[in-house]
Parts: sequence; structure tokens; C-alpha cells
Amino acid sequence: MINSFFNEELQIVESIFKGDISEQDVLEYLNAFNENKTYPRHLKTLADTSLAKFSFSYRSLKAFNQAKTASLENYTIVITAVIVNSPATAAIATLYQSIAKNKKYKYKVFSTQEAAIDWLDSFNFTEEKKACNS
Repeated sequence: MINSFFNEELQIVESIFKGDISEQDVLEYLNAFNENKTYPRHLKTLADTSLAKFSFSYRSLKAFNQAKTASLENYTIVITAVIVNSPATAAIATLYQSIAKNKKYKYKVFSTQEAAIDWLDSFNFTEEKKACNS
């Protein structure tokens, strides 16, 4: 199960991955970003996978990347921090990071929520928006 919500205080979409997570679950999660018109177009996301057990193969990463690329059409930029707590999840997340390169997408893997949020906070979209309006 994947539950997502927009954290108003942090201005971050937080997603909790819990239990058995299939390829279809991840594809539905990624497609939801494409369909959501209420999220900021400069989007920060935090995915906590520490309670998840992934049941898909490394080949699924290509499908995930295609779905992610399609969802980026509706955003200026998406910054994603992923929290992992197992070597297997870290390996999958790192492999995904290597294929997910895109000028509109930044992705990084972390072992703690604090480090992930610090990294997300390092992107200041307020200044970019002001510069665009000047």
C-alpha cells in the first residue's frame, strides 16, 4: 500500500510505502502524479520505503522510468528523496537513480528522514519563481 499526502507545512508530497509493494502499485503511484493538477509545478516529494517489501524485478525499473517521464510533462521540476533501510531496497533505488536522469527530475536516496528533508530544503523554488516574475 502506498499512501500520499501533501504536507502543507513542509510543502512536500509525502508518501509512505508499507507492506508488499508490486510493480502495479508503483506504476499507479507514479501515474497519480501525472493526473494531479493541484500539486505545485515545482514539486518536492519524500518517499519513505522503510516499511515496504518490494515484489518486482529490476526489469520493472524501465517501466517506472517511463511512467515518471510521462508524469514530468505536467511539472517544471520534481525533486524526490527516497528513504531506505535495507540493502536490497537501497540497491533497487540506486539502480533506479542511475536510469532516471532527466533535467526536470532530481532523485536521491537517503537512510534517514532528516537527511532527506535537509536535501529537499536545499532547493529554494521561491527565489526561482521571483526571478521568473522579474
